[in-house]
Amino acid sequence: MSSGKNITPIVVIGFVVLLLGAMAILGESDSKEIEPPVWDIIRPPSDVTSMVDAGDTIWVGGKDGVIGINKSSHELVEFPCEQRLTYTRNMLWEDGVLWIGHDRGLTRWTEDGWYTYTEEDDIVTNRINWVMRDNRGTLWAGTWHGAYFNNGSGWGRLTTEDGLINDNVNTIKQHSGGAIWFGSYTTPEGGISVLDNGEWQYFSTANGLVHNNIVQFYEDNDGSMWASTGLMNVGAGTRFQKDGDAWEIVDTLTSEDGIPEGKVRSIFRDSGEALWVGTEDKGMALIDDNGIRVISVDDGLSHDEVKVYLEDGLGYLWLGTRDGITLLTRDDIRNIQ
Repeated sequence: MSSGKNITPIVVIGFVVLLLGAMAILGESDSKEIEPPVWDIIRPPSDVTSMVDAGDTIWVGGKDGVIGINKSSHELVEFPCEQRLTYTRNMLWEDGVLWIGHDRGLTRWTEDGWYTYTEEDDIVTNRINWVMRDNRGTLWAGTWHGAYFNNGSGWGRLTTEDGLINDNVNTIKQHSGGAIWFGSYTTPEGGISVLDNGEWQYFSTANGLVHNNIVQFYEDNDGSMWASTGLMNVGAGTRFQKDGDAWEIVDTLTSEDGIPEGKVRSIFRDSGEALWVGTEDKGMALIDDNGIRVISVDDGLSHDEVKVYLEDGLGYLWLGTRDGITLLTRDDIRNIQ
């Protein structure tokens, strides 16, 4: 009987030790940070401002010029061009022809060679902000000196004397209905000029914009137009719809709606109907039937500034950022919490 009494304290002590050990393990588990998802990131390139799908190759432009990425293997492809194309702002791909707007002008590249337009061609030789082809075949180039256009008979120029709200043209987009949208990136005189059936319409902070710096436009699936706007900690995504002969603001997305605060850099709707809203330095918002989720580098992005988007037809959504490209599959997107 006495030996049985001596065993009881040992059993109790052992139980306490096991209990404390289990609590320590649980506490350690609770204190661990949840690891971000493992998303594919491509670097180089670093800064990405433009991406175009050229079949087997995605051409990527940015601060360091143009580089290619094989669409299937995601391996880098050298861009065969001797022209310096640093600070590429925007590109346009047309059946074997790559138009490149950069800080030294506008370059037309094919596999057979390249040509950079100069003042002898009646176009500026410095920064080209945007390149766009309209439905009549006219090529447009946005510059700090107006919007240059070429319909096959040489270059002309559209300025404030012709109706633009400002000569600083940062972005150009033609709506599927024919209206051409010009966005200026300068305050306080900036804003939006819309040329629709020969008539001008304007938007600025005087009639509804949150900020007069216009980054880029995006046409949504329902025919509405989005404008990404802002500077530093002020910005919004502004949506327009046409009512009769005039366009009007119908929605404004800001931090009050749940997207990150500050300048809105980009807007895009993917094939799964999710709306992506990228900011300059605070990550991006994913908006779908499940609500709004904010994504940042802590969640797996290569950088918190998302500038451009591309769906490659192979199941990947490419997010071009200030520091590399983040690749997302449909499963990745579905698993974003």
